[in-house]
Amino acid sequence: MHPLKKNFIQLIIGLFAILFGLIALSMILAKKVQAAEPVADATVLPNPVSINALMVTLIDHSAHYIWDYGSMEREVTPEEWRTVEYYAIQLAGAGSLITIGGSGPLDATWVKSPEWLSYSKTMSDAAMLALDASKAQDKAKLLEVGDKLIASCEGCHEAFKPEVPTEGFSHQPDYDYLYHLFR
Repeated sequence: MHPLKKNFIQLIIGLFAILFGLIALSMILAKKVQAAEPVADATVLPNPVSINALMVTLIDHSAHYIWDYGSMEREVTPEEWRTVEYYAIQLAGAGSLITIGGSGPLDATWVKSPEWLSYSKTMSDAAMLALDASKAQDKAKLLEVGDKLIASCEGCHEAFKPEVPTEGFSHQPDYDYLYHLFR
């Protein structure tokens, strides 16, 4: 066999070996990337505190800003509107948070209830309306949203937790500067 033809055949064989090696490597890397991508039904990170703790320290606290600023007899200042915006965002997110349960003895039962999910969504929806009111600096709308929040909170408590407080949690109205405005 002619040396040039022999070298050409060796070159073709070498190129095919490299090609198959690259194909195998790309398949291995594609599997690794697929394994690293998040799965749609991945487990939710568990909430380490009870829903009751969240209700007192996050939800009730945030809702009071909406209720209190909406019902003030004086005008709401621009700084206070920013505060309402801040707490409306917290309250809107808390609606989703309380649907994953927590460490409380009734949390797992509550979050399985369609009624619980409905109250959680109603609360988040009202918080988004409070966010809209804060951006528009519309005190009448904020007062109206406060009424929707009260209805949602009271309905939920009637359905799920008529006795208040539980687990040793109670509302402490003096933990924040806001309450100094209403004394």
